[in-house]
Amino acid sequence: MRQKKKRIAWLYWIPVAILIAVFAFSSFHALRIYLLQRREQNSFAKLREELPPEEWDAPSDAFVNRYKSVMDKNGDFACWLKIPDTSIDYPVMKTSEDDPEYYLRRGFDKKYSFAGCLFIGGGCNLDSDSFIIYGHNMDTDTMFGELDRYADPDYALKHRLIRIGTPTENRRYRVFAAFQTKIYAANANVFKYYERIGALDEPTYFDTVANIRSMSIINLADAPRYPAQLLFLSTCSYHTKDGRFVVAAYRVDTE
Repeated sequence: MRQKKKRIAWLYWIPVAILIAVFAFSSFHALRIYLLQRREQNSFAKLREELPPEEWDAPSDAFVNRYKSVMDKNGDFACWLKIPDTSIDYPVMKTSEDDPEYYLRRGFDKKYSFAGCLFIGGGCNLDSDSFIIYGHNMDTDTMFGELDRYADPDYALKHRLIRIGTPTENRRYRVFAAFQTKIYAANANVFKYYERIGALDEPTYFDTVANIRSMSIINLADAPRYPAQLLFLSTCSYHTKDGRFVVAAYRVDTE
């Protein structure tokens, strides 16, 4: 009888031990990710601190060297993206067409990074008629973790301005739409925004804008006019498998 009780007690503690081990491993993994992300965000904060004060309305020659220190550290730097009054304030990278997603899981220092970097997608660049910037939707609201807040019309209205600083000029973009969609869609009729990048002729441009506006979950009064450059900010969305949340904007000369 005593041996039977010992056997029952042993069988009871096996699943308990397994649960404790799983919990410990999960906690360790979560702590590791947290510390890694914290280190990554500290490195971005240091980059920001090294930048000279912003002079968005200054002549070109006043800020041509603003990003020199960033470029000296990493030649893949393409531009700096900032949405005022949000946490989105990061360098944007651009690599060769052979490996356009190089920074998907690499930090600015090119080492493994859970959050990666913001990067310009393949098939386009800063001078394209339409280009796309990708970033992870982090639950810590870092990188593009705040992007899906544009689903709120009030938030979108208050954060329509997007600033992009390049090594040669400062740019302003105005948000005109935000939408949820998915990639790898089997339905051929699903609008593939990620294919409307690079060079766009006038009919394709208008078709792109019309599709985006029809998909938008917010209603903003104005829309881009050809040939105003288009910008897509794209991140993961969890409303469906392979979901994406996209903010669309167009270049403007003034705020």
